[in-house]
Amino acid sequence: MSSPKVDLAISLVQNLIRSGEIKPGDRLPNETEFSAQLGVSRNSLREAVRAMSAMKILEARQGDGTYVSGLDPTQMIETLRFAVDVSGPEAVLWFLEIRILMELHTTAIAAARRTKADLDRLKKCHQAMVKAEDTDTLLKKDSEFHHIIAETTKNPIMASLLNVVSAPALRARIWRNRLTESATNNLRIEHEAVLNCIEAQDVEGAKYAMYAHVSGVQSWVRNNPDFFSKNGEDETDADQDSAR
Repeated sequence: MSSPKVDLAISLVQNLIRSGEIKPGDRLPNETEFSAQLGVSRNSLREAVRAMSAMKILEARQGDGTYVSGLDPTQMIETLRFAVDVSGPEAVLWFLEIRILMELHTTAIAAARRTKADLDRLKKCHQAMVKAEDTDTLLKKDSEFHHIIAETTKNPIMASLLNVVSAPALRARIWRNRLTESATNNLRIEHEAVLNCIEAQDVEGAKYAMYAHVSGVQSWVRNNPDFFSKNGEDETDADQDSAR
């Protein structure tokens, strides 16, 4: 937890960015000059810069000073991933509730607005999933399928948020596949149902099919509350790669 002085320093820098006094790509004054300008100690400013660098608001370049980042909201949203990745069962269920809401919205948009190019990408991804012979490939294509659907919104923030809140669901599904052989077949069947509804531009049907798909993960986590405490340290890198 940061101190009130560090919080003040962060707030003052953010105010300068909001007001336009410093803009994306601008180099900040040196530490001594900037701390005097803000009326805070050098130590407080130093800690504030570290925190804001972690949030992707600032960018420290070795030997060249500190700059305001491009302030890309999709990059800043990615800083939430750590909070998602280390969450226990209760918080995972909260994230899954958010994921379900977002998935239903993006799937509805996909069904209503999908282009032939969108549909072709989804079909190609689904075919690769059907042919997948190992769990890692299957789950990578699962993540890709959902990402393609999110991209149909033409809203990169939506796609980025969905990518972040999907991380615990992906870990849960990896273990569900390992523990239940039928889960791999269910995954393919569920995706095919979503794909068919999107192709038919059946908005309500697509939402129903997506809900049936993602709510299964939520039920699994709810019924296995000790999942993370037992298996969290044994995760493979596949979930991290698939989530990107």
